This record gives sequence, C-alpha cells and structure tokens, in this order.
Amino acid sequence: MKNLLTKAIAVILAVTSFHQPCKGDEFDKELEVFLVISSFNPDTERTLGFINELSQTLQESYPAKHVILIEDLAAKSFSGDSHWWKGRVRRLISRYKDRNLKAIIAIGQEAWAALSSQDSIPGKIPIFGSFISSNGIDLPDHKIDETWEPEWINSSRKARRKTYSGGTLVSYSPYKNVDIILSLFPKTRTVAFICDNTYGGQSLKAYMKKVMPMMAQLDYRIFDSRKLYVTQIEDSIRALPQNSAILIGTWKVNKDGQYYTENSLQNLLSARPDIPVFSLAGTGIGSVAIGGYIPQYNHNANNIAKQIVNYKLGEIDSLRFINEGGWYNFDSKQLIKFGISPAELPSHSKLINVPDPRVQKYRSYLLVVSAVVALLTIFIVALFILFYHNKKLKDSLQKNTTELLEAKEMAEESNRLKSAFLANMSHEIRTPLNAIVGFSNLLAEPDFPEEEKKNVTSIIARNSELLLTLITDILDFSRLETGKLNFIYKEVNVYELCNQVIKTSAHMKKNDVKYEVVDGEPGLFIRSDAHRLSQVLLNLVTNSAKYTEKGSIKIEYKITEKRGFKELLFMVTDTGKGIPEEKHSKLFERFGKLDDFKQGAGLGLAISKQIVTKLGGEIWIDPHYKHGARFCFTHPL
Repeated sequence: MKNLLTKAIAVILAVTSFHQPCKGDEFDKELEVFLVISSFNPDTERTLGFINELSQTLQESYPAKHVILIEDLAAKSFSGDSHWWKGRVRRLISRYKDRNLKAIIAIGQEAWAALSSQDSIPGKIPIFGSFISSNGIDLPDHKIDETWEPEWINSSRKARRKTYSGGTLVSYSPYKNVDIILSLFPKTRTVAFICDNTYGGQSLKAYMKKVMPMMAQLDYRIFDSRKLYVTQIEDSIRALPQNSAILIGTWKVNKDGQYYTENSLQNLLSARPDIPVFSLAGTGIGSVAIGGYIPQYNHNANNIAKQIVNYKLGEIDSLRFINEGGWYNFDSKQLIKFGISPAELPSHSKLINVPDPRVQKYRSYLLVVSAVVALLTIFIVALFILFYHNKKLKDSLQKNTTELLEAKEMAEESNRLKSAFLANMSHEIRTPLNAIVGFSNLLAEPDFPEEEKKNVTSIIARNSELLLTLITDILDFSRLETGKLNFIYKEVNVYELCNQVIKTSAHMKKNDVKYEVVDGEPGLFIRSDAHRLSQVLLNLVTNSAKYTEKGSIKIEYKITEKRGFKELLFMVTDTGKGIPEEKHSKLFERFGKLDDFKQGAGLGLAISKQIVTKLGGEIWIDPHYKHGARFCFTHPL
C-alpha cells in the first residue's frame, strides 16, 4: 500500500510538472497531449507503475512542453458492454483531437482492441499499446449472445494498417504447450482448453481454434465459461476420458459477468485430480497447474517513451512492436505429485515452490526438532490450561466467599430489621389498641357521663384509623415487594388531587401550621394511578406534619425537562425541624425511623419510593433546602 501511494504521488508530480493552466475553456495550444486510455481503473498499481515510468522518461528526454492525460474505458463486462468500447474510444479521440494530441497509448487488451478497431485515426497520430497481445478479435457492433463466434486476427498488424503504431506485446504459444504436454505425458489423446468470459479469454479461444488443425492430431475440446456455467464445466471435466490433459487460458469472469473467487479454479479441477493441468497464460501455476510455456509480462514503458521521442524527432521507422518473449515455468510440487523429474523439462525452465535443499539434507534433524518443539508446545499449553483452571477455581472460590459474606451480612441485617420491625410494630399496634380497648371499656360503664362520650368516641375513631393505616402500610409494602400491587391508570387532574390530599390530612393540622397547594400548571391532567399518587403525597404530607410545629406545609408541582424528556416535578416543603444530612441516605429504607418517639412503622417513605419507581419516576430529599425539609419526586408525562 505504501509502495502504491508513493507511485501515485510520483505520477502526480511528474505529470503536473508539465501542465500549464487553461483560461476558462481555452486549452494551451502549445501544450502537447499524450492520451492514455486504460482498460480498467487507472488507479491500479500496474497502471500507475506504467504511467510513472512513462512520465519520468518523457520528462527527461521529450523536447516539447507536454501533459499526460488519463481516461478510463471502464471495460467491466465483455459480454455485456464490449459493443460500446469502440464508440467510447471514438468519443475520447474526438474530445482531444483539437487539443494538440500527439499520441494515444492504450493499456490493456480491451482498450487496445477498441483503439485499433477505429475506422481512422485523425492526423495519422501514432498509437501505442502496453499489456497487450498480438492475439485479437474484432469487437462486436451489437450486444453478443452465446452464438457469437469471432475469428482470430493479428491485432498488431491491424493497427499498423491504420496508422503508425508500436508498443510492447506478448505472444502465446499453444504449439509449445501441446508439445510439452506430449513430452511429459506421451499417452495424451485429448486436450481440453478452458477459457473465461473476457476479451483475453475469447481471443485465446479464437487463436486455439485457428491453430488446432496445425498442431498435433489430438481430440481438442473447448470449455468456454461465456457459454457454460461452472457446474457444466465440472461435468465436462468429470466426463473426460483417460489420457486427457487440461490447458488453461484465462480464468477471471463467469457466464454472468461476475468475477471468480481465488479458489474457484481448484474447486473446478478437483473433479479429476488424475488429469495433468497446464497453463497457456500463467493462470493456475502455483496452485493447480504443472506449468507451461507462458509470456513475460512487462509493461516496459521506457520503450514506448523512446519511440514517442524518436517519432517527434522524425524517426518514423523506429515505431515497432516489441515482443517480450516467454519461458517455461513449472511448479515443483505438481512435478512431484505426477512423478516428473526436473531432468525431463526443457532447458532453462524456471521452477517455483522448490524445496530448500538444506531442508532435504537435514530432514531427520528437523523432524526430531519439530517433534521436540511440538512436545514442548503441548506441555506449555497443558501448563497454561492447568494454570487457567486453577485461577478460575481460585476466582470462583473467592467470588463464592465474597457472596457468602455478603449473604451473611444481608441475612444479619434482615434479621436485625425484622427484630426492629417486630419490636416497633408491637409498640405501634399496642398503643392504638390500648386506647381503643381502654376507652371502649369506659363507654361500657353504666355511669359514664354522657358529656364525655363524644370525646371518648373521637379518641377511639382516631386510634382505629391509625391502626388501620399501619396494617394497610404493611400490606401495601408486602404487595409492592412481591409485585402484586395493581396500578389502574386514568386521566388525573393534578390540582384537584393535591387539594384532596390537603383535605384528607387536615385532621393532623396544628393550629400554627398553614397547608396550601401551589398551582404551577393550571388545568394540568396526567395519566396515572390517582390512588397511588395520592398515597405518596399523603405519606409526605403526614411526615411533614409530624415534625412541623409552626409555619407551612406546601405541595408544589411544575413541568421540567430531563435528558430531552418532559416530566412533572412534585415538591412537598415544610418549615419543620428538618432532617440531618447524614440521615438522608437511609430515609427510604424499610423500617427506618428518624425519631423512635413518633408514631409510625417506618414504611411510609419506603412504600412511596416503590410506588414512584413503579410509576416511572424518582424520589429524593432536597439537600440544599435548609428551612425544614423538602421532598421531591417526578412523574413522566
């Protein structure tokens, strides 16, 4: 990636160093243009390397101001859009012909086929090709189907008949590949040629059809992925007779124009592992092919740059096509698989995947060392597993110990709270019961004064109500803890609800204390459980009444916003003696009481917290209020 980026930067610097700015739509007539047409994305490493080398050579030796402009032919699908390629190149040439165009360079066979197929090149502008072959076919004028069978042409000769032309090309040799197949496998009677749905694949197919009558008399079969799906080619390979061989052309694109995966060739040929595979273009060597006679693939931009310079200097005859030649290339692993000795290969053959001779020499030592390393590795892994399991057991034991200690503390705390609760309940229940029983006995006395009966009856009623409240709190808390307390939601008028709470608690009102509701949002309705919401407000007002001897107890509410959501904030404020800050954290715990001499089971605030949480809000005491106590809770809107 770093190499590619370096080349790209070098190309940009080399090309733009010659570029002169244009004014509006005007083009600098003195600036000579070299148009590069790339078959595919020009940002690939291969194309960038060619343009970089071409630019550097021209910068050093070309005598006039010039610029290299790059266009992408975007030749994606051969069967889908090859009939458009000639028209695209024709339009590109037309666009640049009035811009002092001095040469056209095609990169790749698709761009070269479209360029060399032009009816005429304006002004006899020289054309050059790189990464091209003398193998070619005429491009179609209409979209092709499976019946289209083009004839082979010599693309370099065709170009020279049109205009001055040159470049670097490769040549494929079916003859040498068939000869090497028969040399290594003399019993071969059938050769299956595989090609794909690309311009290169189809031009090789046309070439094979042309030369088959001139090669050794064998049964030649062609498996063309432009006409056959992979499964059909697999079936055809599976049906090949004994003494067959396979020759691969190109393998990139399938019948539907989609690219093959890297391992598709291995999967395709796995149907007949007994058949030797050879390569005409280098495809498959290093994976499935034994080898073959393949071309040398070099872009050699220096040769094209030198021909452009010579043409500028008037040396027209210097323009020519340079053949890169080829070599025999074989895979040592495949040679071993088929029992072929390197001595049977042509001289100067290139071998890949050759085993290191030192490995062969010290094979036994390496095996011993490998075995020792493997045993040590197993031992280390076993130690690691034991260490991991021991650590896991230790962590689990430590966790269980911590959980047991926490459970023990919770059980002790629960037991303490239970004892405190029972003691408190005994006191709280006994107090009103004593009053009820005692005064009931007085009422039963026949000589009890009639004028006192009214006061006694009031005392009995007040203590009965207190006893009922205690029992109700216990039952509510139990239902909330078990999740069995039902909530009934309906539309609630907030102001009326707060006023009702004030009226309900009026009997606890002291003479010097004023009760009031501050209406923060007149006419406000919310959807809630009116009974439970009243219970929370009543608990808070009742608590305030216990500790407020003079001043006021207020219920306030207003709409606030938190984290983008609106909610209703309730506040119950009193002017009592307040609550020490160190006791704030225990206010909402069950059975918690601030004053053991005040009536109550210590469940009111705990119940209120559970109700508010169930309604979707939060409850807290305002730590900043210092003139008594202020309890706040929220209700979602």
